[in-house]
Amino acid sequence: MSATRIVITGMGAVTGFGFEWQRLWSEMLRGAHCIRPWQPEEAQGDSFPVRYAAAVDMSLLPDYLRDHPAWSRPLETRSRYGWVAATQAVADSGLEPDGWRDAAVLCASGAPQHMLADMLLALPEDKAGRADWTHLMARAGEVRGEGSLRQSNDRLARTIAEDLGCEGPVINISSACAGAAQAIGNAFQMIRRGEVEIALAGGADSVLNLDTMGALYLLGAASAEQRWGADLCRPFDRDRSGLIAGEGGGFVVLETLEHALARGATPYAEVLGYGSSLDAYKVTAPDPQGRGATFAMQAALRDAGVEPEQVDLINAHGTSTPLNDATETLAIKTVFANREHYRRLAVSANKSQFGHLIAAAGAPEIMLTALACRHDRITPTVNLHHPDAQCDLDYCANQAAARRVDVALSNSFGFGGLNTSLVLGKYREESR
Repeated sequence: MSATRIVITGMGAVTGFGFEWQRLWSEMLRGAHCIRPWQPEEAQGDSFPVRYAAAVDMSLLPDYLRDHPAWSRPLETRSRYGWVAATQAVADSGLEPDGWRDAAVLCASGAPQHMLADMLLALPEDKAGRADWTHLMARAGEVRGEGSLRQSNDRLARTIAEDLGCEGPVINISSACAGAAQAIGNAFQMIRRGEVEIALAGGADSVLNLDTMGALYLLGAASAEQRWGADLCRPFDRDRSGLIAGEGGGFVVLETLEHALARGATPYAEVLGYGSSLDAYKVTAPDPQGRGATFAMQAALRDAGVEPEQVDLINAHGTSTPLNDATETLAIKTVFANREHYRRLAVSANKSQFGHLIAAAGAPEIMLTALACRHDRITPTVNLHHPDAQCDLDYCANQAAARRVDVALSNSFGFGGLNTSLVLGKYREESR
């Protein structure tokens, strides 16, 4: 474990709850969720089988953000939300503009936003029944600037870095639902190695389109359940039926404690360790014994120099899918088996409240973990009324909990068996 202490000094989040982390925190503490009826723009009527999502509500946009260039430039939806979240994190940190020149920017992003209207420009078909791409090229001027045909996957990372005047490392990460947590973990490691003193890390995603949501539905990942209405996101409940997608972005500012104190900043929490693993099992399902998740948590704890018995809270990946929730519970029991410490842990599933932000998911979850450490408050797992027999931990069901949180673990597990865990600790002035 390095002697260099690394802290979170700025946070920014865009979710279905709004455009500020403060609103996200307050709404989640009161047990609210932002899942609402939803259909893709391209769908006819209510024909699409997935009926609910946690979409960003532009009516909640604060006046001071209405002139943000994200709304006027040709960007994908995910990049708009990510840029705004990054701007918020930078402002929240209080770092002066000249402090960003040598900083690193690490950004996770998901699948590009394909637009059906752009694809249709390839029509009419040729005589062989194939799309005529020469026809598309001839109509290139009609291709919308915010769609995948005119965007690169690293556009958000570059936009943020250019906006801040960063000349340091700029890294784009694409590792599914573990992406934002991996961005933060890699930023932590870069600072610890002495490569940079400051990093902005997180991610953004928006899968609320016919193309990506259709794929998630066909994979069996997205819930098409309707009997619970908007309360269908039910992590660890026996009636859970699949993930409920959200959209948005989240970024945190990481820096050395020495640098933060020198400029008078007050940290939210300290980042203590990072672990990552691969299931090497199946693209769309976790290892049934939870081995990959177990390895990631154990690696993060070793990296932090923290014993399992010191952990007070786990911010679970908690997707509301039949496979993940039972497997993650099993992995937690394995890691925290000594003296059955898993029975004393608090476990919380943030996705029950703001949906699954896919590549961005880990970022707001890290923020909520940091706030739990700072305030000794744990957000609830909502809609948990009938726990699955395989899910028998303390999930803080339906009500926020006031509990001491000195050390917490945040899990993010992605398609393909990509697993990431981060250990956070309550910031204390004295050295650990």
